[in-house]
Amino acid sequence: MMHDPKARAATLPGLALGLALLAGWIVGWRVLRDAADEFAPATVAAGLLAWVAAHSAFCRRRPALVAGLRWGGYGAVALGVAAALSLGAFLPPAVADWVSPPLGRFGGFAALGLLAAFLALAGPAGFLRGPRGPVLDAIALAGFAALWVRRQVERQLSFPTPPTTVEELTPRLALLAGLALAGAGGAAILCWRERRAFAADYPYREWPGAVWRRWLWRWAGAFALLGLATGLVAGAAAWAAGFGALALGLLGGWLAMAWPPRPAPVGAAVLRGAGWALPVLLLAGLVYFATTEDLEVVLLRNTVERRVLLSWPGVTGGGPAAGRPTGALAGAVRDAAGRPLPDASVVVADARGRAYSAVGDAEGRYRIEGVPAGNYLPLAVAAGHRQGGAGGDRVATVRAGRTAGGVDFRLQPAPPFAIATNDSLRLEPPAEVVTDYPEPRAIGRRGFTFARDGLTLDGGLVHEPLPDQGPGPFPILLVIYPGEARDWEGVSAPLAAQGFVVVSYFPRRLLDLEGDLADLRLLLSLTLDGRLSPRGDPGRVALVGGSVSTVYTYLLARDLEGSPARGRIPATVQYGGLFDFFAFRRSWEEGQVVIDPGISALEYLLVAFGRPDTRPELYLRLSPRYDVRPTNLPPTLLVHADRDSIVPVDQSILAAATLAQREIPHRLLRYPDLEHYLDTSKRDPAQLDMLTQTVAFLREWLGQEGR
Repeated sequence: MMHDPKARAATLPGLALGLALLAGWIVGWRVLRDAADEFAPATVAAGLLAWVAAHSAFCRRRPALVAGLRWGGYGAVALGVAAALSLGAFLPPAVADWVSPPLGRFGGFAALGLLAAFLALAGPAGFLRGPRGPVLDAIALAGFAALWVRRQVERQLSFPTPPTTVEELTPRLALLAGLALAGAGGAAILCWRERRAFAADYPYREWPGAVWRRWLWRWAGAFALLGLATGLVAGAAAWAAGFGALALGLLGGWLAMAWPPRPAPVGAAVLRGAGWALPVLLLAGLVYFATTEDLEVVLLRNTVERRVLLSWPGVTGGGPAAGRPTGALAGAVRDAAGRPLPDASVVVADARGRAYSAVGDAEGRYRIEGVPAGNYLPLAVAAGHRQGGAGGDRVATVRAGRTAGGVDFRLQPAPPFAIATNDSLRLEPPAEVVTDYPEPRAIGRRGFTFARDGLTLDGGLVHEPLPDQGPGPFPILLVIYPGEARDWEGVSAPLAAQGFVVVSYFPRRLLDLEGDLADLRLLLSLTLDGRLSPRGDPGRVALVGGSVSTVYTYLLARDLEGSPARGRIPATVQYGGLFDFFAFRRSWEEGQVVIDPGISALEYLLVAFGRPDTRPELYLRLSPRYDVRPTNLPPTLLVHADRDSIVPVDQSILAAATLAQREIPHRLLRYPDLEHYLDTSKRDPAQLDMLTQTVAFLREWLGQEGR
């Protein structure tokens, strides 16, 4: 076509027409549909249709129209693929909403699968001319990317996934090794057939199967190099060595089997190999980085996304949504069997953390009013069930003045809590320590360790009254601290001196939320089984948390719902705690949260966890506000300092209002002159009052010590 003077003359007008067609498609989509999860497949389909239309007899007589359809088709396919990988998350939000919605990857499987299917059919249909090798490569890349994106979209609901380990990567590495060996074997068979058939049947032209042989060999090498890179990054020395040997073997075999019999010099052959390997690896790396749910990469991607957005002039990570025109969201929440789930909560949030929610009625129906127009990832949570996303692709599009209906949920039941212990508990020899607050008294102390899933969990402490305080048994406080238990002994010791057995622990797995919760469930089981202190009463246990660790106490309480063990947890205490992680994110975005250098990792995590509109899973998980019920939260004492700049007092005010609405017994203690780090060991009238009030609340609900 480029040798045709008419075609060359039509290039610039065709480019202008193509841009106009692409702009018309974007505007039409935005006006008429604007559904983020459908943007990628619809745009890819539009681009492919334009490309097919360019081959029609009507268009072939009009070179400018042919060029315009082709340029517009190429642009549409590129936009669709970019949306399928959610690359729009790195664009200014106002731009991304038009050309590449950040939630576009929820339609990524359909978009990439459609592209792969079209390329596979276009050759036989006569739409593709030229070398077949690049087309086969594009088919393979699009097909593998479609399957990969689909799996990662399914994984997002369970964010945060556990940190990636070699054991978790092993199935992936084994698959790469199998594909590499299969490709190499297929290429070797084709080469053998080629050598047998060439001299007799194809003396003057290439054997038809040669393109398949080269294609299999290229992808066998690509899989070997991907496995080598994965093994090196993961620190899997054995896998890396195996893939390195495989890659060298494939290179040697390729050179040995090269056709014609007098191959080009080795240097030229290697350069040609690098020529195809480098683009494939770069594209595979882009697909992986943009879509994977491996925890470390998700945190890095979200951090990069935040920094890129802040680099755009006038962009602050999403922009306020309050000024947009609003619509509504409606649907129903049901269980796995299709029965209505009454009293379920459905939540959506904007990029800054402003959440919009509603509680379903007796038939499970809900309606959220006043939602700013835009694309959302709605989530639901109900008593006794795991939180989950809407059916289909989970993305909901709200348009001004309209109701996005049919956004329905089916939630899976949560497994019931059951006391299950193991023999890993190790108690250190007992020792005595003296606390002089509020008055001098000796108490017992011993450290403990336990193990689960191959990890020894240390740092736990037990403080208990000595025999001179009575025979017991004493109520037990299971305290989950936001730091090492030994650093908070000044809080544990005065509570033990008041007649409580205090079991304190700091979760060890950090970013592995599910792992930490499983550890805490085991620790709670050991406590309820009476294994940690013979002086404690396992029938009277209170859960106590402080600062960000309060989310663990809420999640543990939720796990107890429906379990016989629930009746043995008659109270909880929350010191300066989180109650709505969406609201906490909004306070941070608005500058109301000041994180001191000692816990600077918290600010990094707020960025790394991602935007609440596109990554709401963890935000809802850490927001008890939407799921507290009398059946899963016992009477609660809320303690907060008004001058707290790390976790604003608004969190406890909101908690008190929610507990009152849910008719859960509670008390809210506010101290106007204290800051975030509440410590009952400090010699301060407010701290002494805090200790006195805490003890009074616990005795009210747990009973007197030594009963």
